[in-house]
Amino acid sequence: MSKIITAIKQFFANPWFSAVATAIIISLFAIWYGAWWSLFVALPIVYDYYIGGNIKRLHAKLYEKHRWYQVVWAVWCAAVFALVVGVVVHMLLFRWEQPFILTFAVVMAVALWCELKRQSSIYIWIYGWVHAILFATVVATLVQLYWFQMFVIPTGSMESTLLAGDYILVNKVSYGPRVPMTPLSFPFVHNTMPMNAEKSSFSTKWQRDYRRLASCGEVQRDDVVVFNFPEGDTVVLEMAAMSYYELLRDKRFGATVAERRKAIADNFTLAVRPLDKKENYIKRCVGIPGDTLEIVDGAVYHNGERETFVPKRQYIYYNEYTQKPIKVGIDDSTGEYMELPVTDDELTAYADTTRYRLKKIGGAVSGSALIPHTAVKRGQRWTIDDMGPIWVPKAGATIDLTTENLDMYERCIAVYEGHDVERRGEEVYIDGNLAKTYTFEQDYYFMMGDNRHGSLDSRFWGFVPEDHIVGKASYIWFSVDPMGGGIRWNRLFSSIK
Repeated sequence: MSKIITAIKQFFANPWFSAVATAIIISLFAIWYGAWWSLFVALPIVYDYYIGGNIKRLHAKLYEKHRWYQVVWAVWCAAVFALVVGVVVHMLLFRWEQPFILTFAVVMAVALWCELKRQSSIYIWIYGWVHAILFATVVATLVQLYWFQMFVIPTGSMESTLLAGDYILVNKVSYGPRVPMTPLSFPFVHNTMPMNAEKSSFSTKWQRDYRRLASCGEVQRDDVVVFNFPEGDTVVLEMAAMSYYELLRDKRFGATVAERRKAIADNFTLAVRPLDKKENYIKRCVGIPGDTLEIVDGAVYHNGERETFVPKRQYIYYNEYTQKPIKVGIDDSTGEYMELPVTDDELTAYADTTRYRLKKIGGAVSGSALIPHTAVKRGQRWTIDDMGPIWVPKAGATIDLTTENLDMYERCIAVYEGHDVERRGEEVYIDGNLAKTYTFEQDYYFMMGDNRHGSLDSRFWGFVPEDHIVGKASYIWFSVDPMGGGIRWNRLFSSIK
């Protein structure tokens, strides 16, 4: 038995095993990414690193013979040290309120002195950790970008499927990982720096066009999907949970859009974010490209068929007699509706997900106007539980364009697909040309939260473009009650349905 174990250890310790395994991983990724040409450089380097050793010998020879090479190598090592250690120092001491280049320069000067003297055992020990941290950061970043990513649920918009405080695993391969459109970004954070919510964690000096790698499938109805908030291109930092465009429709800031825009800019801090740095939202897909969607008494119909059963769907009604909200959920064991308690803490938690309260009187549900981009036909009143029909745009599909349906699709055409849209009386002009029809360039989706009366979703801000899709929510790997209830052990390692 011991001989077998020894043989297995020797097999995995063999440099040829490491070389072949690394080469296979790099080759598969390069082909998947569409950069097979990179293999002409990557594979020889892999061979030499594990087998040949020519680069190592050349480095040792140059380092021993040439003083200039020692200085160049010292500068490189000091820069790597300053990049990792400098970030930690700057974050703790200055919280990104001062230019990072100053901290970087100071730490690099110290590191360069230690590199040239080679006498500091403390520096050498720290440098060993720097190498380990840098390697782990690169590997973890690649995994996060192209395979799966961790998210935490901040609000109750997906109750009872997902609860605030759930930590979930999002599979990016399900729909194909999106190649980073803003590559110059701080790792492991989304759009703001650690310890400073007003400092952007990215630079837009290098932007790339949208591209998605090969996937295992497409977004299906009833999938729980993570995506970038479509209206998140501009954010009011003091009210980050609210849409900037919703504030623009608030006449308390002024009589006209121009007045409201100026008032908001003068009184609040605005942040402009590229597509892949918009806030991440999570909802259930209830409408796929080409669907004709309608909501009747809270139930979603697509192409005339009622939605499949959503196990954790939840509603809140306002009882006119008790003057208290009632939360209605579904019993897991029986599948029947049941009343759930609504606590004061819970109502406070909902404050950042919705401003709308419904009233149920004799079975008739009424609510606030929806999809603000849409002018509803005269005599037709849409509510949170009754709206539609709505056609969900599909890539390659052509519609007759009128000033009436332009209200529904103008943002898709102008913002998400980048065209100049203008109304001239009853005529529509796109990029300066009279347009009777329009052909959509990408797919769109209609998303709703399972907490149907406590979710800001497509009913309020419209369609989700395909290029905003991040991935499919797959598992809950950890869960903790944000109200102080401790770890929810029964939710750990459970799948999301």
